[in-house]
Amino acid sequence: MRAVRNTEHGIQVLEVPEPEGDGPIVYVRAGSICGSDLHMVNFGPIEFTLGHEVAGVLEDGTRVAVDPASGCGTCDQCARGATHLCRNGFEHLLGVGAHGGFASAVAVPGHKLVTLPESLRIEDACLVEPIGVAVHSVRLSGMGGGERVAVVGAGSIGLAAVAAARPLADEVGITARHDHQIAAGERLGAHAATGEYDVVFEAAGTESALSTAAELCRPNGTIVFLSTHWEPVAIPSLAAMMKELGFQWSYCTSAHEGGHDLDDSAALLAADPEIANTLITHRFPLDDAAEAFRVAADRASGAIKVVLEP
Repeated sequence: MRAVRNTEHGIQVLEVPEPEGDGPIVYVRAGSICGSDLHMVNFGPIEFTLGHEVAGVLEDGTRVAVDPASGCGTCDQCARGATHLCRNGFEHLLGVGAHGGFASAVAVPGHKLVTLPESLRIEDACLVEPIGVAVHSVRLSGMGGGERVAVVGAGSIGLAAVAAARPLADEVGITARHDHQIAAGERLGAHAATGEYDVVFEAAGTESALSTAAELCRPNGTIVFLSTHWEPVAIPSLAAMMKELGFQWSYCTSAHEGGHDLDDSAALLAADPEIANTLITHRFPLDDAAEAFRVAADRASGAIKVVLEP
């Protein structure tokens, strides 16, 4: 079968063995490129197949999205159902430490499959995972409804936060580097951030973004870390101290008392097709993976979410 891997010659589509492992085989229909995928290719050649934002069909035709946080299944965190906090870290995370879904097919543990609503297009269902990450962060933020919310950074994960927060928030403000990102935020019901906010989602992963988040957050407000910080960043400690700000980290998705973040994400996408229409800006066949990665890395070109379709 065909699979996308980062080789010594860059992104290539290779012929690899058919997937093996415990659990069903998902025949991939769509996989979206994450910012972490773009960051990982800078590390050099990677032995495993990339891709953790994936949707496809099972042998019997069931349409599913994939929860990539498989976990080891034996540590204390997996035992309590928090597989996203698995003690073995990235080792079992599909597309990050194990073979992912930028391929014709991928083996996925059965309990890590998300059955899709009938009204959600399979071509858009690769967004279930990234939207789910934002849904998870909104849940951890403690929002109860009616808050003023700001999102710092309007890449795909920042716009996902807009989509996830909007049903609860009184209003959503955003900051962005590019005009097309502001336009996308407006399509999702946000506007340029002004004033102070109850909850601020930091979705850019930079020191300057964190400083902006502290400026936008009201006294006793909460900053939610939604971005991935690949290197240490300095906390704007004076502003945080003088406002007595709270900080909440958010990572991947998880089960909760009412269900699972990914089921909530799938329902949100099914109820509002404008989310996928706004976030997905480019689609490429799997064989054009190198070009897809190039486009995804060029944010100034208008790319938000770039999708590979095997």
